[in-house]
Amino acid sequence: MKKLICLLFASMAIIIITKAQTNYLDKYINSPVTLTTIGTSSNQLNQPRDLDFKPGTNELWVCNYGDVNGGTVIIFYNAGKANQTSEYRYDDHSDHFFYYPSAIAFSDIGQFGAVSEIQNSNSSSPTFMGPSLWLSDTSIFARVFQNNWASGYPLGSHIDMLHQSPFSMGIAHDSAEAYWVMDGYNGNICKYDFVQDHGPGYDNHSAGKIWRYQDVAVTRVPQVPSHLVLDKVNKWLYFIDGGNKKLKRMNTTTGTISGNLTPPTTGNESLASYKKVLGAIVETIDSFSTQPCGIDYYNGRIIVSDYTSGDIYLYDTTGGVTLLDTIVTGHPGMMGVKVGPDGHIWCVNKTENKIYRIDAESPRLDASITAIVSPSLESGISNYYSTGFNLCDGNINPSVQITNSGTDTITSMEIHYSIDGSPHTIYNWVGILLPGSADLISLTPGPINYGRHQLDVMIMMVNGVVDDVDLNNIQSGSFRAFSPVQSLPFIEDFSASIFPPVNWNYVHFNTNNFMSRANASGFGVGSGSMTMNNYSGPMNITGQKDYLMSPLLDFSAATLGTYLQFDVAYAKYASADVDELKVSASTDCGNTWSQIYGKSGTTLSTAPLTTSAFVPTSAQWRSDSVNLSSLAGESEVILLFTTISGYGNNVFLDNVFVGALNVGIETINNSSSFTVYPNPVTDQLNIGYSISENNRISITDVVGREVYATALKSSQLNIQLNVSDWNNGIYFVTLKSESTTQTKRIIVSN
Repeated sequence: MKKLICLLFASMAIIIITKAQTNYLDKYINSPVTLTTIGTSSNQLNQPRDLDFKPGTNELWVCNYGDVNGGTVIIFYNAGKANQTSEYRYDDHSDHFFYYPSAIAFSDIGQFGAVSEIQNSNSSSPTFMGPSLWLSDTSIFARVFQNNWASGYPLGSHIDMLHQSPFSMGIAHDSAEAYWVMDGYNGNICKYDFVQDHGPGYDNHSAGKIWRYQDVAVTRVPQVPSHLVLDKVNKWLYFIDGGNKKLKRMNTTTGTISGNLTPPTTGNESLASYKKVLGAIVETIDSFSTQPCGIDYYNGRIIVSDYTSGDIYLYDTTGGVTLLDTIVTGHPGMMGVKVGPDGHIWCVNKTENKIYRIDAESPRLDASITAIVSPSLESGISNYYSTGFNLCDGNINPSVQITNSGTDTITSMEIHYSIDGSPHTIYNWVGILLPGSADLISLTPGPINYGRHQLDVMIMMVNGVVDDVDLNNIQSGSFRAFSPVQSLPFIEDFSASIFPPVNWNYVHFNTNNFMSRANASGFGVGSGSMTMNNYSGPMNITGQKDYLMSPLLDFSAATLGTYLQFDVAYAKYASADVDELKVSASTDCGNTWSQIYGKSGTTLSTAPLTTSAFVPTSAQWRSDSVNLSSLAGESEVILLFTTISGYGNNVFLDNVFVGALNVGIETINNSSSFTVYPNPVTDQLNIGYSISENNRISITDVVGREVYATALKSSQLNIQLNVSDWNNGIYFVTLKSESTTQTKRIIVSN
């Protein structure tokens, strides 16, 4: 994924370099501006302090200061558009991990960092606070492990936190999981690298690394953030020194590590390293008589918001740092400020509980991607927590909505798209797109492999040149594609060493408790199975859902006797524990699901209670079956196996079979029937039957090879077969007559 992001932004860098001489922000110089209200208290804005756009989207995240219960987030989808909507989010562990948030900053990999203006969440004496890390996946953020500090449970949806900077007033992304922080308690700049997050709700911080720039002094102003931002190309960190009312920058390539630091007893935590850095180059850019607060960088320009006056200061950084203009808004209380994907200046006003977009003169030439219409996407990177957003025909047919946001008519566009950082597919559009109008454009289709993918769509050229605003020339999102449809019968015995099996999809979010392949196998036959670990994690994961999706299955020729059969094993940890296994089916490529099976607790159990991690013996399995006749005739069916943890014990699944069993039994009026026993069988297999017409018995293995066959000419007979020298595994016994066919599955276990 890091390679993908680098390739993507390398492509966009071509546009940025080309346009360095005609920066759209320069439209604000000596020009009248209009303030457009984007959000108000009606959107549940309440003392908003900062804002940021999720990269590659038009999704705006705003952090509210909150109260003693912690801060909140308002997400604006399609921000500033006619179809804008907003959503309130509160994680019930915010009173530590998101307590009085002063700033947020998105990374390039679908995460965001946040800092809080508080010394400690429990009392005034400890100093156990600092930056926290979160996923922007809306299926996870403020949605998983919401247990309100129940003892022993995971701690909400945060994915990491380090604790050496109380009263943090600003944060800026650096790279991967590394961030710069304005430490208001200790009065200096720090670099934090989470290195490897612990996943939602856990609390292992030992991978974290911190560099404290002890001689880069900053002073906190209570209740007014001091934001910071990194110019990732030139490696200058621009920051507000609030107490001294100054705008400064630090060269992040300078400074020398001069020793190790030890966390204080009031903020003690295990870290991979904690270093002191001295001697970094720091420059003062400007001084103010009023209170500077927010800051952002874009393409050689710095914008700074003034909390006292509400003015926005615009600087040129391409040859030293020069003030270009002061944009007067007339709205004191401005805090976080951001250059939006439309190239305009966006800011939050804490005292008015509003989001403003500051509009200047419209660009002359500006094509913007306002939506990726097809395929249906989840915003963010391809590792997302959702069972939907799927392609099922092995092809991708991208379509995008393009809007002419400039004043000139657009007659041509060069549009690129890339899958997972692959070479670009180029589409050259020719037509007439008038100012203010939009068009739905279908791009060049192509094949797609199964699995999760990220789609990036980019406008590279407009009317033969680079247009005036490049930030709205890209949108990204993720989707899931399924492998080519497979015919029935379908079998999965989890014998391969990889998990999930080929052509299957596994959806999960917890890096500590998850599905995997186990060596135990159904009835002791075969070499493996699927297991869900509900037992051994360090925290109570009650309610966690994991999803295992089958390949596409073709039910076009299915009959009334088509079944799903599988072997399951489970033992409860205690009588009150309720772990669950559900199976659902989808006929519309995962957009909707219908449950077809569900068992939990005692009904799921195949073995007695055990306080040990359950691993089934060959006798502790059960075969369950579901009639799938309602799906007959469907050409694309997906089966979804869902485990819901009760933090009890392990669930095992094996020998998934989808196909015909007892085909036609409803129509033969008992004129022919047969029984097969014992099952599983170790040595002698008995086949009993009753017939009224010519019949044939055949036995095939899982790959369809016939291992036994005989014609039947008499009634009320019994066949005895010695299978002690057969290979262990699944076999199918078929009774075929002139009017019907019946099949039964058996397991040979020698």
